[in-house]
Amino acid sequence: MFLRRRGLFLSVLSIGFLVAILVGTGSVVNYINLQSQVLGGFINPGGVYIVLSKNSTSITDSRVDVGLVSLFNNVDYVKYVVAQRMLNVSLFTDSGVRVVYVRGVSDVGVFLKMRGAYLSGGVARNWTECDVGELFARVFSIRLGDSIRLGFNGVYVDVKVVGLFKSQTQSDAELIVPIETVNKLVGDNNSVSFIEFGLKDGVDVGKVGGEIMSMLPGDVKLVHVQQLKEFVRDMNLQVLDFLSVWSVVVYMVVVGASYVIVTRFVIESNYELFMVRVLGGKRFHVFGLILMYTMVVAVLGSVFGIALGVVSVQIVSTVLRWFWPSVGISPFFDVDGVFLTFLLVFVSAVLGGMYPAFKVVREKYVGQFL
Repeated sequence: MFLRRRGLFLSVLSIGFLVAILVGTGSVVNYINLQSQVLGGFINPGGVYIVLSKNSTSITDSRVDVGLVSLFNNVDYVKYVVAQRMLNVSLFTDSGVRVVYVRGVSDVGVFLKMRGAYLSGGVARNWTECDVGELFARVFSIRLGDSIRLGFNGVYVDVKVVGLFKSQTQSDAELIVPIETVNKLVGDNNSVSFIEFGLKDGVDVGKVGGEIMSMLPGDVKLVHVQQLKEFVRDMNLQVLDFLSVWSVVVYMVVVGASYVIVTRFVIESNYELFMVRVLGGKRFHVFGLILMYTMVVAVLGSVFGIALGVVSVQIVSTVLRWFWPSVGISPFFDVDGVFLTFLLVFVSAVLGGMYPAFKVVREKYVGQFL
């Protein structure tokens, strides 16, 4: 009788949409955490330093005199030195035009060697060639031997993919070209974004740091490359903190929604509940009926919301891949998350319905609740 009311459908929808928000957010966060764990497992070369311009706010807007490279060439404790320039360019492929970052390096072979890269093909030797990381190639459907066009401010160059590499570093998601390629695009041969150099094994940077700084002019700064694993761990903790606060807010809304739903149910079912008491029903019978209705709404709303959340994020991610092939997000919601969400939503909904149910059974007559 009570479950045939029209308000049941709307009640299930209201709880379901709230659950769908939780599931959708959790699915995207699960994907981000998975990618972060993979990225955190990448190898990051130790003892690596970069020279940036002092007033730069990012690597891309840094400008350093390329002549500083010569300062490191004859230093005994320096293992290697590579000048690099980062540039935001338009990438023209068969799948369309995308804006990407290109890394131009003074010596592609040394750059890949220092990252322990496994190379399929050859090393880019001149401005018409490039090497592509496996993740970058996968996202943009680039294969060995392909010809791609790079554009910057109306200047275009065509380069051939002569090598695909896997280094288990962040460079796997990059397009690597000789620095001459970038110079042709920007028309500037005198500056680079930064200079990367590595120290030989066993060198104490505390002892040689002062000497390195004395070699450098006052308009640059020396930065130690941040360890990627610690950075990713910190980002994961921040994401989890945000998700925890967000989930608490949504569960509080579920409690409030349940309170409104049960209150409305009591008002609309006032006559039926009154007849239960008249026909000899005890207060706990009335309380049981209200609680049963609350649990039914909680169960149906949770199941509907979980299904809606999982399906909706998959549909959105699929549509995004159709229109933007570079977007490869694949959200997922694990089994543990399903059971935990169901349990917490069920408890929240029951808690929200407890007060109006208790209020009814405390009254001598059900009608007094009005």
